[in-house]
Amino acid sequence: MRFAVEFVYERDAEAYVFARRQESGDFTLSASSRLGSAPIRPAVTQPRKILADGTPDLDIFAFVLADRHDMQTFHVGQIVELHP
Repeated sequence: MRFAVEFVYERDAEAYVFARRQESGDFTLSASSRLGSAPIRPAVTQPRKILADGTPDLDIFAFVLADRHDMQTFHVGQIVELHP
C-alpha cells in the first residue's frame, strides 16, 4: 500500500512520519513492517486532523520509526510503500 509523506518530526527521542494513504483498503503491521526502507514499530495512530468540511481526515496515519535516525530518509511529498 502506498502513502504520501505529509509531515516528519521527532518528539521525546521518537521519530514520527505522518503519511496519507493513497489507496483504499485495510492494512496490518508486524514486527518486521517497513515504511519505504525504514523499519517501523508495529503500532499506528490516526492524528486528529479535520478536513475543511469539519469531518475527521481518516486517510492520514502516524507511523513511529524503529530508529529515529531514519527520519532523514523521508521528505514531504515523497511516496513510500508500506511493507506489512
